[in-house]
Amino acid sequence: MLIVLPHFYPVEAQAEPVSFQWRAIYEAKTLQNSKLRYGEDRSNQTETEPTLRLNVRGFKDEPVSFFSELELIQKRKRQTGSGGNTTDTLNFNQLWLRVDNLLLPETELRLGRWLLRDEREWLVDENVDGVHARFGDALKTAVGVGRVNYWQRNLLDSHTRGDKTTLLMLFSRYGINPQWRVGGYSFWQYNRAAEGDRQLNMGLRSWSPPQAPVSHWLDIGAVRGQKARQALRGYALDGGVTLTFKQIALRPRLTLGYAWGSGDRDGDNISRRYRQTGLQGNEARFGGLAKYKIYGDTLDPELSNIHILTAGVGVNITDRLSLDVIGHYYRQDRLGQQVKNSTALQAKYDRLSTKKLGSALDIVAGWRASPHIRIEASAAWFAPSSRFYNGSGQRSEHASSASSWWLKAGIQF
Repeated sequence: MLIVLPHFYPVEAQAEPVSFQWRAIYEAKTLQNSKLRYGEDRSNQTETEPTLRLNVRGFKDEPVSFFSELELIQKRKRQTGSGGNTTDTLNFNQLWLRVDNLLLPETELRLGRWLLRDEREWLVDENVDGVHARFGDALKTAVGVGRVNYWQRNLLDSHTRGDKTTLLMLFSRYGINPQWRVGGYSFWQYNRAAEGDRQLNMGLRSWSPPQAPVSHWLDIGAVRGQKARQALRGYALDGGVTLTFKQIALRPRLTLGYAWGSGDRDGDNISRRYRQTGLQGNEARFGGLAKYKIYGDTLDPELSNIHILTAGVGVNITDRLSLDVIGHYYRQDRLGQQVKNSTALQAKYDRLSTKKLGSALDIVAGWRASPHIRIEASAAWFAPSSRFYNGSGQRSEHASSASSWWLKAGIQF
């Protein structure tokens, strides 16, 4: 089941009906060789985002409460061959009113713009404008209807509003015990502006929190609908386990995972390629203090026409400092051209000589210097397979490896 909550909880005195929280954030990321080429032909990009965030919460724990979130961001982006540009945004991220237990017992109703996010951000990590209701105790159920950016997102740009895709959501979750939850979901999207394109992601899941000595995740999904006049008939599976040895120094943990998204067969009007919702974040923690991309940071693929094997080790050096090393192996389900924007890397010269795409290594660190200061960082590499070259000629060399690094630092005051 999806938990619809803001990123951070305000620190507030109980006597104050309305509390304010400021948070300064600096985020930077580079992606080297995004075209998977070689030498001088590399395409590199760098992004930085200094951000000032304001959260306002009113009447917490009362039958009627509210929450808002505004962000002032200055995004600087530089890319090889195109120079750099700077964009200022004032993002209206959240503004919702919550009615709790007034209409029905054990029922919460939320109206406005709210954050929708599941445990591993496998389905969605997005702000939605609409109505959301959650009810039940042992069996918790959530339903919602809305749109992304129905209202203007960037208050400095009137073009950041008016999305035509309507979302309908149903999620259920049952707690077998405090460390094990099972559930199902149905996530429907209908785009009125794209010849009736519609997509239904549905599935079953099992999940336990990474703080447990043995934690796991399992998602079994299917996609149905229509895209570009093709019927959608895709399937996916994503499962894994993390073992944490809490009685040993540094509390080492081992993670093993496997994910598969079906590919398509050519020659008919049915697309058997699995598609995620397009609103997913694909980020999670596996016992450490930092989030990271569950399918690798540099390639960052959508789970579509792909097999992904994942193995990782991690330690908590102290209660405030963690380190994880994660490896990934990628192979296509069916040999074919990469779908545009399905990965962070766009291959320039792909000879389609093997299903193997390559392998990756991520190193991720998390540090909580104090309850109000967080720092997360990663360095990642992707080694492409022999199907990728640096040119179209027969004597061209194989494409060189790509790399990325990412840093996020935040202070709350």
